[in-house]
Amino acid sequence: MTKSFQVVGIGNAIIDILAYVSDEFLAKNQIKKGVMNLINSERSKELFRQISVTKKIAGGSAANTIVGLSQLGIKTSYIGKVYDDEFGKFFTDDLNSNNVEYGVSDKFDSSNFSTGHCIVLVTPDGERTMNTYLGVTEFLSKDDLNLNILQNSGWLYLEGYRYDGVDSQKAFEIAIDHSKKGGGKVALSLSDPFCVKRHRAKFIKIINNGVDLVFCNEKELISLTEQTDLHAALKSSSDFPCKFICTVAEKGVYIKHKGSWINISTNNVKIKDTTGAGDLFATGFLYGILSGNEDPVSCEFANKCAGEVIRTLGCRLDKQHLLDLV
Repeated sequence: MTKSFQVVGIGNAIIDILAYVSDEFLAKNQIKKGVMNLINSERSKELFRQISVTKKIAGGSAANTIVGLSQLGIKTSYIGKVYDDEFGKFFTDDLNSNNVEYGVSDKFDSSNFSTGHCIVLVTPDGERTMNTYLGVTEFLSKDDLNLNILQNSGWLYLEGYRYDGVDSQKAFEIAIDHSKKGGGKVALSLSDPFCVKRHRAKFIKIINNGVDLVFCNEKELISLTEQTDLHAALKSSSDFPCKFICTVAEKGVYIKHKGSWINISTNNVKIKDTTGAGDLFATGFLYGILSGNEDPVSCEFANKCAGEVIRTLGCRLDKQHLLDLV
């Protein structure tokens, strides 16, 4: 049976606010470099007062992946929670302009919250440090899920960042269950090593009970497996019943293919901003397997997508730029 959607994503519906800063700025503000830091509204206002905004983009990790897939011609939908405000409209308008069906029927309208945003601080080496105010997206629950979309999608793509909060954890369980009942497959992005540390036991539980594919980087895999180095972590991940794809920055990606771990190399590029590298890697890999390619070939295309996005400022590529990579 033909599915209505090839991929549906669930994640943090947020706006990315990009700004260039120095390493000294991070140190002065006691911000740990290269990871995602959760902040409250007051901290967000404090940082806004100190930065010069370079770019505003509708973002969120899963949304970046889903938009990329849509630009490549894949039929997609996205489930994430926004408030009925300026940022919320900006986010949903962006999905609509990229032919992504927004899978939540109503915008949240409580005056106590606002649409989430992420202040992405980019240092001269291209590393991005994310400071995320979740806002209303933190309260994504089972009531926000469009079960019809979930049961009529070939793949469900879950963003690990969105696993914070009991309501969202229940939503993940229900989403996986309905996707599986409809004959779909499930992919999970581990998102961040500290995210993994917060939810290791629960991540392991869902990986063992319904997940078909895990996207991660070296630090995230080491955190999940509680090993001390990459090769030990790769070996340990073989105990799980699903496929792992582990990116290792300029060293490319490791994937288990026909019983053995293999490394797919990538080209070195001049890094401008690493925001969106993992998101566009997932875009490229999912597009590859949906196009009928074997995993190594899909990884090669995924590396190309990730390599291109880190050469630009921001978490996405223009549609034509992405299509030119195919």
